[in-house]
Amino acid sequence: MSNKFRQVKTFIMLCLLAITLPFSTLFANTVFDDCSHNDCLAGIASGHAGFLLVAPDRGYAGNQTVRASFAALKKKRTAQLVFMTDERAEPYIENALNKLRDAGATQFVVLPLFFSASHPKLTAFRLLLKKLTENKNITFARVFGQSYLAVEMLSERLTSVKGETQNPLLLITQGATSTASVVAMRDDIKRIADAAIAGSGHKKMKLVVLPNDRKSTVYKALQKEAWDDIYAFNKAGVTHVLPFHLGVVFDSMMSVNAWAKSKLPDGMKMIAFDDNEVEFFSLWMQREANRYLSSQDAPLGIVFHAHGADFHWNQGMRDAVNRLAKKYPMEFAFSMADPKDLRQAVQRLEKRGVGVVIIVRVFGMRSSFRHGIERLIGLDIEAPTSNKTETATHQHHRGSPVGRLKTTALVVTEGGLEDSDLFAQAMLEKAKALSENRAKETVIVVAHGKGTEHANQQWMKVLDSLVTKMKANGGDEFNAIHYQTWQEDWDDKRGERINAVLKLVNEANKKGGSTIIIPARTTGKGRASSFLKDVDYKAGTGFAPHPLFSKWVEQQIIRGVETVKKTRHIKYPLLPQ
Repeated sequence: MSNKFRQVKTFIMLCLLAITLPFSTLFANTVFDDCSHNDCLAGIASGHAGFLLVAPDRGYAGNQTVRASFAALKKKRTAQLVFMTDERAEPYIENALNKLRDAGATQFVVLPLFFSASHPKLTAFRLLLKKLTENKNITFARVFGQSYLAVEMLSERLTSVKGETQNPLLLITQGATSTASVVAMRDDIKRIADAAIAGSGHKKMKLVVLPNDRKSTVYKALQKEAWDDIYAFNKAGVTHVLPFHLGVVFDSMMSVNAWAKSKLPDGMKMIAFDDNEVEFFSLWMQREANRYLSSQDAPLGIVFHAHGADFHWNQGMRDAVNRLAKKYPMEFAFSMADPKDLRQAVQRLEKRGVGVVIIVRVFGMRSSFRHGIERLIGLDIEAPTSNKTETATHQHHRGSPVGRLKTTALVVTEGGLEDSDLFAQAMLEKAKALSENRAKETVIVVAHGKGTEHANQQWMKVLDSLVTKMKANGGDEFNAIHYQTWQEDWDDKRGERINAVLKLVNEANKKGGSTIIIPARTTGKGRASSFLKDVDYKAGTGFAPHPLFSKWVEQQIIRGVETVKKTRHIKYPLLPQ
């Protein structure tokens, strides 16, 4: 076969391929910069994920609760449920895996419905799974207890305790089979309890881990140790007991709670709480599944979160990201991190079928409202950051802690302009658009500023970096570029800052010079017109609308996608270390 014939044949085959295959398939390896043409949330190892929910055996009524929680996941995803007892569970695990394979699953994600990663039944499950799969194509998701939803579940139960916030509570859990598992489970549950108590008004909480396996040689010893602790806590003034476990519930009369209640010493009482297991377990299963799905199965949605003002301000922002709103499911939340607005925006996206949400914070500083939003979406529990500082102007909606978001969507957040290269470039272009004779023109970049000296200095550092970037990319054509903050919301500081800007304007306007003021804002002109009277200058506008603003927003979306990808492969050893 001649080379020429091969070339013709290859050309014909490529043409046929172009006709028969979708565009996205031909360009599947294109570098991701357009989620409408590429799966920016590619599923685990590009394979079809099957989900294996494993839960401790709880007896008839307890298992029915787990089944009710599992129903929504089973309806939407390729999923199977296994109740873990002991080695007798092996054929059931094998059967579940075969059913997932028959349904087309090539990758298996284990969803462990346990409060503690150290639960002995989970350890036993890992051993059986290793025996059946040799760890091939297996990924473990977080246990339920490591999600913020576990904290919220306990927080809601704490609301049932009224008028006893100054007295320590006793939290009882169950499942240990050895002294080591008592210690490990206590540590895991304590982390949940500490997070739930924070801000609840409760003084502190004691923990007791009840044993589970009556066949264990140390069962009686562990039981005695646990009840010795309970009686000691009672003598120390603990009067209320709150169950928090996945223990046995054969029926309403035969359960861990009923048994423990009957044995409590005089003066101790079990707290009656609303059973919220089904709601929280179901949310967690679906949310964890979304973590491992492609954007075809769990579409990506965006919450565009900006300060907000009147209709025209808000509409200007909408128009600035119109291209992106056509590309991604997008909802808007114009507020200063009002939990209600953010919650409703996420809920609207959920109704549109979205499984992953990125909240893009369109504010000047990365720290603005960051801590409050991270708490709302549970990142303070699941991915805590060291930066919890918010300045005085950004303390809104921070009275008593607001409940975290209840959602099946996986939510992350990115944002904060700071000294973005795109921000600097856009401000320079806006200055050049107003320019007539750059050699005689002085540009002054002004920002809102902060009330405290430390916070305002942070803004001054950001402005210094922005101006340095502007000068390095063509801004040196201007006579000079200066920067300043207004500190506009503080009467005792604003006057000094206005005078500093006035001095710069007057100096620039001498000897035939002129001034261009560019606001380092997300949008709009700011308050320069009310601060600078009887002086000549040209006024620019903030970042939006500008093509680079839309690009910056998409840059945050891409970062959010990468954050989601990093959370997917949470490896738990199948064997204890």
